[in-house]
Amino acid sequence: MPYLLSQHFRETERLTYGLAAPSRIQMETANTVADPLTGFANLKEFYRIGEPLVREALAEGTACAVAIVDIDHFRRLNDIHCKETIVQVLKAAAARLGSACTGSRHLLARLGDEEFGMLLVGLDPAAATELCEKLRLEIAGIRIISGDIDFSITVSIGLAEVCGPETFDNYLNAAEQFLFMAKSHGRNRVFSDYTIVLQATG
Repeated sequence: MPYLLSQHFRETERLTYGLAAPSRIQMETANTVADPLTGFANLKEFYRIGEPLVREALAEGTACAVAIVDIDHFRRLNDIHCKETIVQVLKAAAARLGSACTGSRHLLARLGDEEFGMLLVGLDPAAATELCEKLRLEIAGIRIISGDIDFSITVSIGLAEVCGPETFDNYLNAAEQFLFMAKSHGRNRVFSDYTIVLQATG
């Protein structure tokens, strides 16, 4: 299923089950290019900027990859914690992603409530996987403290190498398929072509 279409189904699910319904302010900012909570590009802007960045990288012969980072058990977190705590969770995860991409050509976006996108420019599959694994471990080490509440979070990451000229949606769709694999294998892990090869070779 194309990535944009999968996002449509997620939005339908959110409206059906009343999950994190958008506020008036969120609705008013829906047409901006940046996510108001994190300052990252939104989904539409990720596509607008990401497509030419990929074309440029391919023309240069520069390696690049697309990653989707998803906060694990986010629906349960929403059920248990107040809005302010959830905002703290999102900002803490976003801060780690932002720090990892500072000073690079990488592009960050918030794709959905708990989902972030990264276009990693200049990293081959091994280096991109290493970066994602480092981020996974760093985020797992975050302590969320709100009043008497103290807990940690984890993320699952799907990573797809950009191998040739395809639609940007295809790259995201490939990353999403790897994300599904990470989720189905227990969450809190990185899945990519590179990790699968490593597992196969023992």
